[in-house]
Amino acid sequence: MGMLFRLDDYMDQDTAYLTGLLIGRGIISESSGIRQLIIEFSHSSLSVEGISSSFSLETAIRLGLDDVRERLQELLDTDIRKVPRTGGVDLVIRFMRNSMIWRNILLLTEGASSYPHFRVPSVFFDPTLPKEWKREFVRGYADVAGNIRHANRYLDKRNRVRLDVLNYPTNWEVPVQLCRLLQEQLGVPVQLITWGHPNMGRDFREHQLNIFAEPFLAVGFSLEYKQRILEEFVEWDKAKLSEIEYRPCPGIRKNRARKPDHPDEKNGEKLDHRLNGCHFDSYWQICKALGCERAPRDLDQTLMEFSDEVEASAKER
Repeated sequence: MGMLFRLDDYMDQDTAYLTGLLIGRGIISESSGIRQLIIEFSHSSLSVEGISSSFSLETAIRLGLDDVRERLQELLDTDIRKVPRTGGVDLVIRFMRNSMIWRNILLLTEGASSYPHFRVPSVFFDPTLPKEWKREFVRGYADVAGNIRHANRYLDKRNRVRLDVLNYPTNWEVPVQLCRLLQEQLGVPVQLITWGHPNMGRDFREHQLNIFAEPFLAVGFSLEYKQRILEEFVEWDKAKLSEIEYRPCPGIRKNRARKPDHPDEKNGEKLDHRLNGCHFDSYWQICKALGCERAPRDLDQTLMEFSDEVEASAKER
């Protein structure tokens, strides 16, 4: 009966999309009877370019949020405002009553109040949940925390989408959860996770899920400018590059060499407790420590076919 309640009473495509926005960049607050959600849409540059199109990010995000606001307004039936700020726009959603949708949001986020503490809700891993609802969750996450740009290209020039997870000691598991959702629930292969870990040469920068543009088209974006760039990149890849089989990360790959030791391997203030004091030579070892259960069926063959691609990715930066 509990599962029937979750599926039938508080989850649908729109709620899944809202949940993706929240897990990506959401903040929940309640004070003096005012219940509020803030969803942060940020940008670090003034413009972004596709193949034949170019967008002012400030304008593109503002226009895109009109559609997002209208969609959420239909779902929530409450006050939603767009609040400009330096480097982005916030959607501010206020609830004047302790409504069912408000209580459902608290249930989905399991008492956490902001994206440094959120996890991917377990309902999205339920095999009976419609795939389209799972896709809408990832689409919401990608709208607020994903990017598609030329700088994401792999060494062979294939374009990639990156889903960012800002680096906090409380949310290291989220990239593994997103990867599992994409690969196991939606059939969208993830190339690799670029970890913000000192052994990976990135200190404690954001974590990045790297997904090639063509397979990510099965998820896509709701924000028009992101979707248009994605479609242009996919068309470019198909026209300019030979046909490629996109394969998911097998879970284990060949290590090329030992990474240098780093004093922050023991930084308990920034690392998940499962990583503190451990040394890692490859991204997938971090994934394993954080709960990834993927393993290739034929380990020897996989180690021959798959090099540790994070080495090549590191050369791009």
